[in-house]
Amino acid sequence: MKTKVLALCIPLLFLGACQSATPEQTASTACDQTTMEATIGMFLHESEMEMTSFDSLKCSGDWAYAKASVKDAQGVASNESYLFQRTGDNWVLKAPESVCGSATGDGSKPVDSAIPDDLWQEACLVI
Repeated sequence: MKTKVLALCIPLLFLGACQSATPEQTASTACDQTTMEATIGMFLHESEMEMTSFDSLKCSGDWAYAKASVKDAQGVASNESYLFQRTGDNWVLKAPESVCGSATGDGSKPVDSAIPDDLWQEACLVI
């Protein structure tokens, strides 16, 4: 009986811990340099890279396109582009190949593109 009660109570303890996040722990969904730097930094940390400069940001609705200079663990520098879509309370990194649409022969925006018109050329023609 004690095992059954314990098995039912443990998930509730974890649920309570997850719901007690302070406002400082919640993610920001603003499309501003501070938020996007933190979001990119999180992805870079996972790949053992670091941002050396945040170069540009353009936002449109639930989409953001950012450029940053980064270096890897060996110190090799590169310029990177990041395309994000706001989904709920998170910025989700998107692969341009999957959201820019099918290639057209004349370089125009494809009808199956998910990217807003004002970001499409800058974000999608750099692939």
